[in-house]
Amino acid sequence: MTDIYILGNGAMASALACGLQEKYQVYIAGRDEKKLTDLEKQGFKTLLYKDFSLENKNVILAFKPYALKDMANILNAQARILISVLANVSFDTLKCIKAQNYVRIMPNIAAKYKASATPYLIQNSYFKDEIIQILQTFGNIYELKEEKQMNAAMAISGCAPAFLALIAESIADGGVNEGLGRDLSVELTQGLFESFAQLLSHKHPALIKEKICSPAGVTIKGVRTLEKYAIRSAFIEALNSSSS
Repeated sequence: MTDIYILGNGAMASALACGLQEKYQVYIAGRDEKKLTDLEKQGFKTLLYKDFSLENKNVILAFKPYALKDMANILNAQARILISVLANVSFDTLKCIKAQNYVRIMPNIAAKYKASATPYLIQNSYFKDEIIQILQTFGNIYELKEEKQMNAAMAISGCAPAFLALIAESIADGGVNEGLGRDLSVELTQGLFESFAQLLSHKHPALIKEKICSPAGVTIKGVRTLEKYAIRSAFIEALNSSSS
């Protein structure tokens, strides 16, 4: 079984580890001993940064971007494959850590359930098939044409789940406001997102909306209210903020 080392022990690191663990031997490296102990209780192998050697390893960087320079001072050897989930960190910047091939990705925490939408860029052809297999364990993958697309793709794949969480919470709260019990309103909202995912896989969003909005019906009244509060502009601005 191939070994993969994840550097970082936050939410993204643990989500990636869960996605990988069925097909790979996963090691999580970090500096917080308490967090590492908690991960060990979940069945992961862990080690401290000071005990980790980069030499010829398949490595995923999942710590905070600001820590890259400090980590580069610790990681002096050359990795085999270096996969980065560091936001806004270019290939040129990543080269402060040596590797035979570099990969930039931005999964989301649904990687835990093998359901991430993950954009990616691979710098060269070394081990490309193997890299693709690793990334596919997180869910669906989408190859970008050039590096400048990564920030926008990152905002959709990595940040927008938080935006959708706000929508889900708001819809559930709206149900409660109209008299539904909290549990029922949350369950209906969960079912809504599951059914909408199926609709979206078959039709363009505009066609879904048009199909549901009948003349003078209740749905178009709700859509009009959302447009009154500039729902489209709000999301475009949110994505712009997250990709900057």
